[in-house]
Amino acid sequence: MKINLSPIDDLTLSRKGVLSYIEHVSPQPFEEYKSALLNLFKCSEREIYKLIININELDYVSLHTRNIFEIYIIMLHIQSSEPELKRWYGQQHKDSTDVIQGFRKLVIKKGLDSAQLDELQKFEDDSLKNSQYKPEKNFNISHLAKTHGYGDDYGFIYRLSSKLVHPSAMKVNGYEELTENNHYLTVVVQSAVYFSQKLEKLANEALENVA
Repeated sequence: MKINLSPIDDLTLSRKGVLSYIEHVSPQPFEEYKSALLNLFKCSEREIYKLIININELDYVSLHTRNIFEIYIIMLHIQSSEPELKRWYGQQHKDSTDVIQGFRKLVIKKGLDSAQLDELQKFEDDSLKNSQYKPEKNFNISHLAKTHGYGDDYGFIYRLSSKLVHPSAMKVNGYEELTENNHYLTVVVQSAVYFSQKLEKLANEALENVA
């Protein structure tokens, strides 16, 4: 059974609205807030597109809906103050360091040369020193969702997606029940459409403020 095509139409319209901002702002020089939005909108466009092409797969739909929701919450938060915007940029160094160090430990354990990873880490550290940012922990999305009035949405989206992304007992033993009659799928897609339209609205508002 396939769901009605109208959600796809809605998602396509939202993606088009987001693309309008991307196409307009991409050629412009770096500006802290505008560039942060640009990267978040690029990410949201990719998620909406992947959601459209996987619209009948509950586990993929749940993952992309979760990402769309999280992008929207992050956008709301970095709009709230300049310090939070700077915290967002500062998270990139910690994310990169976590990944590099994880690979480095594995490489050393296997007796391989870690020189390239060390060089990459030095580049990341030097870039940070020459910037106005400092390493920051990732945002707590649960806290941000509650702060911006979306605690209930977080509860539903994250509980379901966490069960479906991982081989949980619910997914492994009850997949047929989960996917029967598209009940869960329909609700999750409705959430995806809702937050994609929220992103589209943010894109339209941001586009109006772009010089």
